[in-house]
Amino acid sequence: MKRIIALALSLMLILSAAAVLADEAAEKTELGALEAFSIRSVIPEGYSFSLMVSTGQTLVGLLGGGEEAPSITVSISYNEEYTGVERFNDVDEATVQEIRDSFLDMDEVAFEDLETAYGTRLLKVTQANRTFADIYTIYKGYELEFVVTAQGEVTDADIQMLVDFISDMDFVPVE
Repeated sequence: MKRIIALALSLMLILSAAAVLADEAAEKTELGALEAFSIRSVIPEGYSFSLMVSTGQTLVGLLGGGEEAPSITVSISYNEEYTGVERFNDVDEATVQEIRDSFLDMDEVAFEDLETAYGTRLLKVTQANRTFADIYTIYKGYELEFVVTAQGEVTDADIQMLVDFISDMDFVPVE
């Protein structure tokens, strides 16, 4: 009898936790559309998204959070060189080095590999003063670049918020 009661209480706890998590799940907002995909993501708390450019091949928008929060320019563009590349993880190291080299015209650049919650490789580029960070990746032939600028220093929390935003991003096929 004690086992049945314990099992029933455990089940109630699990169901309660699932209900709370379901209520807390953030709704995804459509950021814009490309020829092949509609782009959706969870907008971070305190931020809003403004679409600036939308063509079949390119989407550019601004993720802003007010005066104190850093602003993030979101740029998604199709690149024929990456046709057939599913994710940045699939690119060879010579190509990764070419991408890194494209950032070397900036002073004192540092690179760091990050990844989304789903294991997609991200390249983080920062300068010594950390007033900006650039997060770069490739997905389904599209180059995704997220440039974070701050009035002060771009913090690790800002970068984690952006990685979460990217992790939540869905490329929904257009029918």
